[in-house]
Amino acid sequence: MLMKSITLLMTFTLLLAACDKSSDQTSADSKQTSTAANKPNISSRHFTDERPAEVKNLLEVKKTAQKGDQVVFLARIGGKAGPFLEKKAIFLAADPSLVSCELMGKEDHCQYPEDYCCEDPDKLREGLATIQFVDGRGKPINTSAKGAGGLESLKFIVVSGKVRDRNDDGLFIVDAQEIWVGGKPNRQDHMAGSLSP
Repeated sequence: MLMKSITLLMTFTLLLAACDKSSDQTSADSKQTSTAANKPNISSRHFTDERPAEVKNLLEVKKTAQKGDQVVFLARIGGKAGPFLEKKAIFLAADPSLVSCELMGKEDHCQYPEDYCCEDPDKLREGLATIQFVDGRGKPINTSAKGAGGLESLKFIVVSGKVRDRNDDGLFIVDAQEIWVGGKPNRQDHMAGSLSP
């Protein structure tokens, strides 16, 4: 009789523990689902398949653009190793005239192909822009822009947006309204991908 009672008690304890684990897992699953559902995203309206026909390069636009101006320019995603921020919809773009490491002579020239470490620092400062997607309050969206609409390091992009801020030290921040995403160049043709994905 004592053995039967102990066996029943152990079985009951195991069942309770299993129920607790199941409810913990259900709670964790619902938290993950809730977090994923609440995670901000970058609207598809920010992207277009239609490339604007006549577009100036970033450097040319940056020379004359003022805070508040509407701008459209061609650039490439990059400028440093890891051009995308992880938790904000902000990334770096570089003028097409600047040469990234993957376009330098050898295959293994640099471990960070999207870096521009061999470029002249002054040219780099002049030829970079910070691109951001903002919410209704004008704040950067709380998610990475990496992968949104096909955004990827080294790809050509045409950015249409509004100049948020700029200065003579190279700062140039643009709130992106619409982006066309192209392809990537290669060593033989540094402009490959600038006209089509």
